[in-house]
Amino acid sequence: RMLSQMWNKPMVGVNHCVAHIEMGRCVTGAANPTVLYVSGGNTQVISYSLNKYRIFGETIDVAIGNCLDRFARIIELSNDPAPGYNIEQCAKKGKKFIPLPYVVKVITAA
Repeated sequence: RMLSQMWNKPMVGVNHCVAHIEMGRCVTGAANPTVLYVSGGNTQVISYSLNKYRIFGETIDVAIGNCLDRFARIIELSNDPAPGYNIEQCAKKGKKFIPLPYVVKVITAA
């Protein structure tokens, strides 16, 4: 508010989540994306259609972002630029794969 008054500029409300998605739309050129929004306290499946964002699902008590933050802290990864990004960079360097006890099957409708 102070900067708005100092520079005589209007103050514009911005939805933090939507700003992240809009940046992704600009970078990728996606017209109607469906995204998994993962933030510190939010995890939502959001889709964009007909000039509106619609939330298809969200967690109430388990945020994937908090999980990634905590994991990065435990293995002593930096927060700069972001824990999730640093985890991804480490994963790209991985050479040893661990078999999981189950298989995720993809269902497609054609």
